[in-house]
Amino acid sequence: MIKKIYGLLVGMFNLLVGLFLMAIEGDDVHQELDYATLLEPKLRKVFYETYDEVPEQYSKIYHVKSSKKSKETDYGLGAMSPWTEFGSIEGTYGTNGSLEDAQGNPIANMPSIPWETVPPGLERVYVHREFAKGFMIERKFMDDEQYGVLEKMSKDLARAGRYKVEQDAASLFNNGFVANGYDGKPLFADDHPLLGGGTGSNIVSGALSDTTLKTAATLMRSQVDEAGKLIQLQPDTLIVPPELEWLAYELVRSEYKPGTDLNDINVMKGRYKVIVWDFLTSPTAWFLADSKRHELNFFWRVRPEFGKEKDFDTLVSKWRGYMRYSFGYSDYRGIVGSTGL
Repeated sequence: MIKKIYGLLVGMFNLLVGLFLMAIEGDDVHQELDYATLLEPKLRKVFYETYDEVPEQYSKIYHVKSSKKSKETDYGLGAMSPWTEFGSIEGTYGTNGSLEDAQGNPIANMPSIPWETVPPGLERVYVHREFAKGFMIERKFMDDEQYGVLEKMSKDLARAGRYKVEQDAASLFNNGFVANGYDGKPLFADDHPLLGGGTGSNIVSGALSDTTLKTAATLMRSQVDEAGKLIQLQPDTLIVPPELEWLAYELVRSEYKPGTDLNDINVMKGRYKVIVWDFLTSPTAWFLADSKRHELNFFWRVRPEFGKEKDFDTLVSKWRGYMRYSFGYSDYRGIVGSTGL
């Protein structure tokens, strides 16, 4: 009897100890999960606020659009020649109902609308590429509440993402004098082939000045379509690197013509908006654009997103960013560039 009572007491004791240990372990797991869950929204907020802490620059230049496809395609077309005169025929109707001239001869050839076939152009394809980056934090840092470290890393992850976007977008300009585009020529060239024959130009030479800026504006105004018709572009935006910022503002904001002792008025005053792009690598290159009609496009397939997950075996928490986009141009018209040399 005593042995049975003793056995029951030992069993109850072991059961209570087991329940106690399970409660402790469960409490630890609960605290860990709550901590990670509560921390994620905080870091997510830091990520997105940091991404937007400085105004975007590329979106002031590109036409930024959203895409729901794996790629975007622009199909180029030729252009129609100017209308021709639709002639009229002088004559009267004879007794047999046919149209006759003044001598009574039948008029066989009636005026007809001149039909024209527009030649197909070249295809422009924007293929969206994926970009990602992340960081990992060990469990012990989570336990020690090293939030300062996590916040700094989250901010740096956001900055690295927006740096990549600006860097890629600016590469179209930085490589625009050497890298060939859809027509086999660099974005900025003086021999873009026209489907109707001849060539087009969107490049000027010389350092940024009152004279070269006017030359670029005149060149843009003279740009033609594939059939040689004037497009009547209207330049309104001057894009420069930080090294040319102050000169650019002098050229478009001074009351009088910069660099002279004369009282000639500055006809450029207020004509152009200046965009200083920090990611332009050449200290001398500059660009003039028609912001409404240029064909520089940036497609977002997936805008920057922030996510978190934890590895069960290593207890390492992982934070990552992801985005997917493409960029390029569908036409060289609407923008003029100079290497500044």
